[in-house]
Amino acid sequence: MRIFDTLRAARTGPKPRSDEALLADIAKGDVSALEELHRKYFPKLMHFARRITDNAESAEEVANDALMTVWRTADRFEGRSKPSSWIFGIAYRMALRQREKIGKRKGDVELDEGLVADDSNTETAVMHKKDLAAALLKLTPELRAVVELTYYNGYLYTEIADILECPVGTVKTRMMTARKRLREMLSDEALESSENAVA
Repeated sequence: MRIFDTLRAARTGPKPRSDEALLADIAKGDVSALEELHRKYFPKLMHFARRITDNAESAEEVANDALMTVWRTADRFEGRSKPSSWIFGIAYRMALRQREKIGKRKGDVELDEGLVADDSNTETAVMHKKDLAAALLKLTPELRAVVELTYYNGYLYTEIADILECPVGTVKTRMMTARKRLREMLSDEALESSENAVA
């Protein structure tokens, strides 16, 4: 049994460290831990930041800056949330600042915090629409972040609340608002395409 374990380990290389272990090692100045974290998180952070900033260059800057912030402040991670929530929280705040810097405010849909609960199940329908990416860009960064973190990164509302530094109730309200806005935009686009096809 041990021979097979040794052969498997030789084939696959060393077992990846957990996020907690990586942060602990980064806090001690371990550059290889930062490189491992970078490989794991850079693509995800880039994708997330791109959704918020609507700019590939800014998204790359955000992802790099967020990981450099992790390098400088890993010793401040207290373990009150998952490491990934902490890292995405850093990236989210940086992406919002970057978005303001490049002036991407026009065309945003305002956040409607007073929206009543919407019980209809739209997740499946909304996630399979090919116009979703364009519709997402019309949402405010706050709404877009909730959709992105839920559907593309698999976070729970409690974890999203940690990342965005807001109450869970606000996350739920933002998700309801985002679903409503997306449904409206996507049904409008579907209607327009069918009208164009008839014309």
